[in-house]
Amino acid sequence: MPMQRDKAFLLALLVLVLLAYSTSWLHGRTVSSSGRISDATLDTWGFDINASNLSCILGREKLVGFYSFKNWSDIFIELSYSPSAMRNVGCDDFLISGEFVLRLRPMNDSIAIRRVLFVAENVSNVSVDPIFPKQVGVMYFKTPDGNFEVTEAHVPGLEIWQAIRAEALKPTWGEPLDLTPVIPLDIRKEEDVGTIEARMRFRIEVEYLVRTGFFKSEKRKIGIEIPAVYRLYGLENCPYECEP
Repeated sequence: MPMQRDKAFLLALLVLVLLAYSTSWLHGRTVSSSGRISDATLDTWGFDINASNLSCILGREKLVGFYSFKNWSDIFIELSYSPSAMRNVGCDDFLISGEFVLRLRPMNDSIAIRRVLFVAENVSNVSVDPIFPKQVGVMYFKTPDGNFEVTEAHVPGLEIWQAIRAEALKPTWGEPLDLTPVIPLDIRKEEDVGTIEARMRFRIEVEYLVRTGFFKSEKRKIGIEIPAVYRLYGLENCPYECEP
């Protein structure tokens, strides 16, 4: 009968649509298994800063160094950091700030970034102000392409403003990710010394998928740790005025 044939056709069409959707959904998200974990610690990034040459006038901060790092693997990772410094009038409080640029580029469309964690950990003689910019009062934003959301992250032993996390909102096969947290540091002279040595540790963790089949993938993780030391010297010769 015509009506029964129409119902059968519509049912078959619905099954085909659902099957195609399920296949596409599973192909995009995949069934993943555990894979390798790679960890690396870079050589210490050192910044030697003559306190007596610093200004205490906003806008006259002085660049104190530049470091960069590149790594080619499943994901091309590029890091760069170039902080600037200023001081207060009494030359006993020093502000050091600079963008930490993190660029991640999957090598092909078979690699998908899932989650990235960035941590700025103070080790000694330095405090970290919020590295996460407030967006209309809320510590949350999406990347311009809408593929990732970026939030503050809870890391045991650290203040919540010392870490940020970017997470994929959908399958991101082959999609890049850029993060540029600003790292504001505060170093104070606690006693009568001529030199201060302040230590930081930056940590980046990248979790991603590598496709191993039409419906399958492997979870992998890269961790990079970067020790940093800021040496402020010439404190005994620092003038009690804004310009050296």
